[in-house]
Amino acid sequence: MSKKSEKQMAKMVDPVQPHCDEKITAAITCSHAGSMRSLLVSKLMGQGGGGGKTSNLPNPVFLAVGEKSIYAFKYVPRGFKFKFKQEVARWQKDEIDVEYEFSGGMATFVLSTKSGDAYALEFPIVMGGKELAEMFFSALQAK
Repeated sequence: MSKKSEKQMAKMVDPVQPHCDEKITAAITCSHAGSMRSLLVSKLMGQGGGGGKTSNLPNPVFLAVGEKSIYAFKYVPRGFKFKFKQEVARWQKDEIDVEYEFSGGMATFVLSTKSGDAYALEFPIVMGGKELAEMFFSALQAK
């Protein structure tokens, strides 16, 4: 991983760390999937293409990945900084499965819980964002 990507990830992790009760290893802002009509999301969510609301999470949502948990926050962007409103969800990593794809300048992924809930989300990977996405997905999948 490049120094530039490490710095970019630190800009995401550092502001959310005080809101979590464990060490955060990766974080990202994302939106509900569907705007790019992802085939993965369509297949996993049983939809005929994107475009619909895929979860009860806020849109956009800030995700932070810890060593044992995944945190979801409602937030407000403040330039290149973030104001966190509230934690809206928390999942244990060992209870979540992740599937993702890179397509058309977007990273689209689905977090699926053992209880059957699924959260389809996406974020742009243009201008060097693919390495950040790979760092995020690697942290999500580390058990």
